[in-house]
Amino acid sequence: MKSKLVKGNVTSSGFAALFIAWFFAEGAIGESDTLTPEFFLILPIWAIGALLMWRFVSKNKLENTSYFKIVLSNSLLWLTIPIGLMFAFQYI
Repeated sequence: MKSKLVKGNVTSSGFAALFIAWFFAEGAIGESDTLTPEFFLILPIWAIGALLMWRFVSKNKLENTSYFKIVLSNSLLWLTIPIGLMFAFQYI
């Protein structure tokens, strides 16, 4: 159950990061000819969070880890998406 929680969360947050980056990079709804690639900065920051999550999972066995620590680390992975957005808005 714990491994499914971690794998599902990494997968769903990765797709969410990709879709959010793609949505913001496309620009305004009426302007379909412009692309702002600065918003793809969300993806490397999310990847750093995913690597830290992988390190947490490989360092600590999931059977010995409490659900609180797993949920906390999963929520920190989700927080990398707004942090990436903040970096992208600062870059523009």
